[in-house]
Amino acid sequence: MKANYERYHIAVKEAPPKIMLPPKFIVKRYNNCTNVQECTQACIYGVHEAREDGQIAEPNQDLCRGCYMCVLKCPKGAISIGINPKFEELGNSYFSPDRIKTIYFEAETGRVPVSGAGYTGPFTGEGFDSIWFDFSEIVRPTRDGIHGREYISTSVDLGRRLQSLEFDENQKLVSNVPKTLEIPIPIIFDAPLSCGTSQNLRLALAKAAAGLKTFAIVKAREYSSDLADYKAFLIPRICSSEIDEFEDLVKTSKIVEVDLKDRDIEDHLNKVKAANPSALVSFYFSYDEETPETADTIARIGGDIVHLHVDDEIVERDPDAIKNAILAVHSYLVDKRSRDKITLISGGGIAEAAHVPKSIILGANAVAVGMAYQIALGCKVCHGSVHSQDCPIVLEDGDVEMATQRITNLIGAWRDQLLEVLGGMGLREVRRQAGEVGRAMFYEDLETKVFGDKE
Repeated sequence: MKANYERYHIAVKEAPPKIMLPPKFIVKRYNNCTNVQECTQACIYGVHEAREDGQIAEPNQDLCRGCYMCVLKCPKGAISIGINPKFEELGNSYFSPDRIKTIYFEAETGRVPVSGAGYTGPFTGEGFDSIWFDFSEIVRPTRDGIHGREYISTSVDLGRRLQSLEFDENQKLVSNVPKTLEIPIPIIFDAPLSCGTSQNLRLALAKAAAGLKTFAIVKAREYSSDLADYKAFLIPRICSSEIDEFEDLVKTSKIVEVDLKDRDIEDHLNKVKAANPSALVSFYFSYDEETPETADTIARIGGDIVHLHVDDEIVERDPDAIKNAILAVHSYLVDKRSRDKITLISGGGIAEAAHVPKSIILGANAVAVGMAYQIALGCKVCHGSVHSQDCPIVLEDGDVEMATQRITNLIGAWRDQLLEVLGGMGLREVRRQAGEVGRAMFYEDLETKVFGDKE
């Protein structure tokens, strides 16, 4: 019998970067080397290889994982390994050099990174790093891996949801069922920062969104005709004071995002719905003390999506900002009994694969990835609305396919890691993970439980 569904699959393939990172390690071989070649046997990564003439070639530093086996095995002590200072200059305290290196690997290969030297970093930190996954309630993990027979769904719904169904005396449904859109991954793309080749950057992003069957946000003023073929996968972001100006774009979009600059929420919602009654309306705004109440208002007046955003620059200064923001909005909506009415998307601070399920556990339905995919294309971690003048991100006309594939590979690797988390928890769909804080352990809570309140 033929299956009546198509299994979701992300097609990854090698996509070498245009802009290379400096190697993490500097590997040196000194003059006292006697060509014993113990290092070639000890290194499983290909850093030390013998040439055709029988001599050892210069170390391939890009392949080094820092396991130090070659140093330990060399009988002459002729090898040293040290951290490359240029590598340590990458990124910032949040988008650290190691995180950038991981993003590069995932974008190039589409595979889950594995460290041969094991994990040598701290086991907790600030923000998302203070959350540990709890796999203690596993009912039964998947029998044959994350891509085996027992399918794990990563699909989520965007839009409003009914709290209950009503039927008439003839058992006919009378409830007005709101429109929802399903995407196969709980990830959308936030609008990129502007650069000298912004048009190609947006085109690559649109093509990646179309291939992944998700959505990419594009600022309405930056929308161009070359994006028309991918319009079904684009969300125009329109400033709340400019909705009338972009009415034609509103009429042809599945989702319209209003960049909320004031509190006239109902007026903006009515304008969009008047132009396109079938469009889902998302409200985008930065987190502040009034955000939970604003989100509740949006839920009650008929908005479809709340896109909560915390600038990466703020997250760098305070990694707890995005974690606390998601939890605050989700908890407030639960208390007000309006949480299930809307979709909550969180954006900002998404620097690695684990941040996706952690955001969802805190209460988000999906995340908006911004800086991570731009790092995969060469960005040195820029803040604001424009890439800095010395940022190496440049996409010429011939780079669009490469950029599209690297974005696709990144999300493919992140989805595989999401599947691993879901499988470890015994969950068969990511929808069940939303707001399940019991599926995680919080370092602050554990510390208080063990050592008591610091105060």
